[in-house]
Amino acid sequence: MAEKPFVVGLTGQTGAGKTTVSEAFRKNGYAVINADLVSREVTADPYVTKRLGELFGADVLREDGTLDRKVLGNKVFSDPNELLKLNTVLHPMIVKRIEEMIETLAQSGQKRILLDAPTLFESGANRLCDKTLAVLADEELRKKRIMERDGLTEAEALRRIKAQHPASYYRTKSSFTLRNNGTAEQLEKDAQPLIDRLEKSKNSTVRSMVTLTAGFVASILIVWGLFLGAFLLQYPKKYEPLVMDAAAEFQVSPALLYSIMKIDSGLKADYSENGEQGIFPLTEEEFVEIRGEIGGTEEYSELLTPETGIRYGAAYLKSLTDAFPAERSAITANYAGEEQTAAWLGDAAYSENGVDLQEIPDQDAARYVTKVEGTLFMYEKLYKLD
Repeated sequence: MAEKPFVVGLTGQTGAGKTTVSEAFRKNGYAVINADLVSREVTADPYVTKRLGELFGADVLREDGTLDRKVLGNKVFSDPNELLKLNTVLHPMIVKRIEEMIETLAQSGQKRILLDAPTLFESGANRLCDKTLAVLADEELRKKRIMERDGLTEAEALRRIKAQHPASYYRTKSSFTLRNNGTAEQLEKDAQPLIDRLEKSKNSTVRSMVTLTAGFVASILIVWGLFLGAFLLQYPKKYEPLVMDAAAEFQVSPALLYSIMKIDSGLKADYSENGEQGIFPLTEEEFVEIRGEIGGTEEYSELLTPETGIRYGAAYLKSLTDAFPAERSAITANYAGEEQTAAWLGDAAYSENGVDLQEIPDQDAARYVTKVEGTLFMYEKLYKLD
C-alpha cells in the first residue's frame, strides 16, 4: 500500500500572494494541486456547464457553449445568494476530484502535497489536510494586485474582496498564517522557515503513524463515504416509489418534485403551516382546483398522507410547468404565485422573451428560487434524476 502523503492546505484572501507561496512549496519538493484548475476541469464537463447556464443565465456561456468565468464571477461576487448557489453546486465535485488526485499522487510515491484552495474551509477540503496555512495582506494592497493581475476595475476588485471572509476568519481556522505586505521575493523568503517547520511536523507525523500506512486507501474511501453519506442524508430519496410513480403519471421531473418538497416541507408528509399543508404544501383552494382537474375524490385532510400529498403535489407542479415552461419561472410561480410571476415575465426589465426570468425583483422569491435550484442540482447529481 502507498504511504499516506503529508498534505498542507493553502488558502487566504484574494491578492494576498498564494501563488508565490505555492511556488515556494513546489521548489521544496511538494506536488501542488491547484483547486482553481480543478474547478476549471469540473466546469468543463458539458453537463455542469449546461447546468450553470440554466442556474445563472445563458450569458455565462460563450457561443461555443463553454463557460465565461468572468461573467459568472461578476454575477456571483456581487450577490451572496448567487455565490452560495455556485458553491453548493461545485464544491462537492471539486473535493471529490481533489481526493482522487491525492490518491493518484500517493500511488506514484509522492510524499508531500500542497493543496492550493481559496475556499479550503468553506468546501470542507481542509479535512484532507494535515496542516493548513493562510496568506493574508492589507486590503489596499490586495485591491491593487488583483486589478493588475485580472484586469479588473476598482469596483470589480472590491466586490471580490468583500465577497471573502475577513482576516480573522483565516487566523482562527488555520494552523499557520503568513502576512504579505511586501514583495514576492520577501514573501518567498518568509515562507521558507515555515516550510522547514512543516517538514519537521511531517516527519513527526510519519513516525507516529507508520503502522497505519497500510490503511491509507481504505481511509480515503471512508472519508469520501462519510462525505457522500452526509449529502445523501441531507438530500434523501424519501418515499421514492410514491415520488417516481407520481412524477411518471404527471410527466414532471422527480428531481424538481423532490427539491420543492425538500425546501417547502422538509419532506414531512404531515406538514401544516401558514394555511398550507402536505408534503408539497397546498392551500385548500389549490387542492380543490387540482382535484377537479385530475378527477380526484380525496378530502383536503387526506393531503397529510404521503400518497395523496405527493400525488397532488406532482399534479400541481404539472400545472405550473405547463403554464411556465421555463424551470426557473415555474419555481418562482410556486412561491410568488402565477399572477405575479406572469407580471414579471411581461416586464422587459426582468424577462427578455416573456418565458425566462433573467431577474427576480422580490428578494424573498429570489432567495427561494436559489434554494430550490441548488437542491435540484444535488438531486440530479446524487441520484441521476431527470
